[in-house]
Amino acid sequence: MSQTVPSVIEKNQEDLKKDAKIRELWMKNICDHDKHAKFKIKETYDFIIIGAGTAGCVLARELIHGIPNINILVLEAGGPNVHANGLISLPCTWYQAYQLYDCDWGYVTQEQKMKSHVNPIKEVTVKKGIPYPRGKVWGGCSSLNGMVYMQVSQPYFFVMRGQAKQYNDWAAQGPEYKIWDWDHCLEAFKAIENNTRENPDEKFKKFHGFNGLLHVQDLQNGVYDIMSDLIDAAKNLGIPYNDDFNGERQNGVGRYQTTNEKGKRCSLADGYLRDALKKVEFHPGSEPNGFGKVVAVDVRSYAHVLEIIWDEENKKENIATGVRYFCNGTVREAFIAPKGEVIICSGAINSPQILMLSGVGPKENLEANNIKIRKELPVGKSLLDHPSCFSVAKSTPNTVHHWSSGCEIGIMHKANVEGKIPCKEDFFDENPDIQIIALPLRPYVDGLDGDGIILLSILNVPSSIGYLELNSNNPFDQPRIHLNYFEKSDDLYRMISSLKLCREIFKQPPLSTVYNVKEIGINDNINGDDISDEDWEKFVLEKSITTFHPSGTVKMAPESKGGVVNHRLQVYGTKNLRVIDASIFPYIPTGNTNAPTAMVAWRASRLIIEDYTRKNSL
Repeated sequence: MSQTVPSVIEKNQEDLKKDAKIRELWMKNICDHDKHAKFKIKETYDFIIIGAGTAGCVLARELIHGIPNINILVLEAGGPNVHANGLISLPCTWYQAYQLYDCDWGYVTQEQKMKSHVNPIKEVTVKKGIPYPRGKVWGGCSSLNGMVYMQVSQPYFFVMRGQAKQYNDWAAQGPEYKIWDWDHCLEAFKAIENNTRENPDEKFKKFHGFNGLLHVQDLQNGVYDIMSDLIDAAKNLGIPYNDDFNGERQNGVGRYQTTNEKGKRCSLADGYLRDALKKVEFHPGSEPNGFGKVVAVDVRSYAHVLEIIWDEENKKENIATGVRYFCNGTVREAFIAPKGEVIICSGAINSPQILMLSGVGPKENLEANNIKIRKELPVGKSLLDHPSCFSVAKSTPNTVHHWSSGCEIGIMHKANVEGKIPCKEDFFDENPDIQIIALPLRPYVDGLDGDGIILLSILNVPSSIGYLELNSNNPFDQPRIHLNYFEKSDDLYRMISSLKLCREIFKQPPLSTVYNVKEIGINDNINGDDISDEDWEKFVLEKSITTFHPSGTVKMAPESKGGVVNHRLQVYGTKNLRVIDASIFPYIPTGNTNAPTAMVAWRASRLIIEDYTRKNSL
């Protein structure tokens, strides 16, 4: 007889008492250890990287191979990505990976109330307390996300870079920002990628790399019948086919490429961090009794960073000298050698939190939490994300159960700002602002079960801007995350436009004929075509979810225009301190943020190597 394993096990009072007793014994051991310790070794590294996520993994590898005779400390709040019972490695378990308690920070967003766009005399509430998964594990979100080398973190790890326009907008902020134009960014994207497409033509080669450490491939064994039929349904509406969403244009319907290698996930920890760990060298010291220096990357897991350590003798210059962190029950300190740097790669939530806890951020929020202000900057003020909303349809039983391990097809289109169904001209617009991804109907969506399709509409160019702020000066306390989804009316109406398009796709053959696809109404009472804008607004605000792409909270821009870091990703008003991750995006890419984050880290490594070489030549 099979036995059902519960997904949640409730602890009784006796279990809680035992847990408390074990914690008490552990704390006593730590305290006794500290009491008898006569000294502690000063940890010194050339570079300290905070976070072993996407950016930290790429950066560690590029720096250890790009600068001779250095050592690097990587501090990661989570553990190795192999300690998850295999869930992280398997594409078919991507959704379970998101639910791993030890691998997620467990963030939840704040409630959002605003005036209705359809009926301004009414107040509406955006979905309360949206879970906001953020990777706390080697590889960060690249170890938990969906693996499609494209647009959105869903059943595969999408690797999509976004449109050239966004990067040229980054570069348009000033002459010094030229290093972030599309040509420079494309160089980095290609350097990272190891694309295994068979017999690529010259056009494909122009946009892709084949020697990087991030493995990218076409879907093995092709696509399943219903996915091919979904392409035909989209074509019936005039949507053009696109065989490479990372090519010269993004619009259209097509198949995704995924970051898999030999049937397993290829996270940035798998591709880059593990390669960085292979380099271990010893250089004898010049002093008679000197030990010398080990050249290597030291990854310290379960290390929670508390704050940046500053040079208190030069208070006006805000010189970063190291990091204070909590690991294995004790507070520890690590310092950088002369000409070294502290590099924060903790993501769009943790990076601004660390800066603010260290005295860099908005004056009002820091003062409210009794934190000494070292540099007033708009940290956390430009939170950008891709909101999404789904349409659901059921099909004839036993027709879709043979689905693959995830999404295979995507649709990119321009939405109508008035909330109307997009026209054919919108489908051919080469600056699409919506992506639709197709998923199998699964029980985790509102408890629905059975065969069917989910079309998830994602707003890739949001107008609404959120923010985050400290909840307290406790470094273990979650910050308050305000998404401000659909605060701007055009975001709402563009989402409605895409949802209406999804309804039309469901009606197209062969979905409607072969699979007998029938849409499930937008709520319990409405199933027909007569849906008011007010009903649409209610549905969108209640059902919207995140696609896990927060960015922009440590914006790269001129300081006079709300920037926190400059074009070389150095924090304004400080020395020896950079931020390198999705938080620096001045404009959110029109797609998944993982590949752009890896690109930024690769580009930043070249800037750091340049600066380090210059310092050592003085």
